[in-house]
Amino acid sequence: MTDLLRGEHNGGTVTDHGREATSASRGRALMTDLVNELATAPSGVAFIATCLDRVIETWNLLEARAVINDPVLGLQLFNAGRRPLELDEMPSTVLARGAGIHTEPTMLDEADDIDAISKLCEVALRLDRLHYESLHDPLTGLYNRRGFDEHLSAAISRSVRYGWSFGLVIIDLDGFKAINDRIGHQGGDAVLRQVGEQLRQGLRSGDIAARVGGDEFALLLHIEGPSSLEAILDRLHGNGGFGAAGEVAWTAGLAMCPDEAASVDDLYRVADQRLYEAKAVGNDHSSAKAH
Repeated sequence: MTDLLRGEHNGGTVTDHGREATSASRGRALMTDLVNELATAPSGVAFIATCLDRVIETWNLLEARAVINDPVLGLQLFNAGRRPLELDEMPSTVLARGAGIHTEPTMLDEADDIDAISKLCEVALRLDRLHYESLHDPLTGLYNRRGFDEHLSAAISRSVRYGWSFGLVIIDLDGFKAINDRIGHQGGDAVLRQVGEQLRQGLRSGDIAARVGGDEFALLLHIEGPSSLEAILDRLHGNGGFGAAGEVAWTAGLAMCPDEAASVDDLYRVADQRLYEAKAVGNDHSSAKAH
């Protein structure tokens, strides 16, 4: 009777049903909590860190790591507590264990629960990636129009509230159509990537660049007025034009917030108007030189 109360002898081993039930209930409770937390997590990476911390806490473990095989990013490694690996441990050693959550000690009896939590981590990382892709241009890696407008709206709110000035700059590439006509879209894509890289490398901290159209880019620059714009654009443009032979230059239009406009649509309207005026002046100069 005592053995029946403590457990059952099964092939020389004792199975503690009470302990198994307690562990299983902890696993189910943790899964329920994590599913709810995924919907409100600030990011997928933050959620994965929470998962690993909670796994350690729930089963009183020494360590938990997640290896996630994303179809685009490949194998990604996450440590509980976002801690770095030990100095004598190579990431490749952990990655070689394959996708899943790897614990110390190994959780054999709770393998199904651990696998389910691992699947949640996969979903979280995929949501992070999809969110990033929805806000960025895949060709240049800069923000797209949607991502840029989110930052622009936030900058307008700060500008109106505190009086902080900034400029919206619209940039249009000159001679880009000729590149596409002469060497095809592959050559045009190379020029766009070159422009994107130059903007990314040349911008100051806090300034933002985006590709908002085919050959149109936008900048959010923290400047006090138009007087500093030319120097910034010259630095971003660099020596010569873009493309193998420098055939592509650019023309820019600036709108200042809050002095000239204080809404997304109005800022774009003013910047576009300035851009068209600059284009017209450039075309007039070209016609004069041709004559």
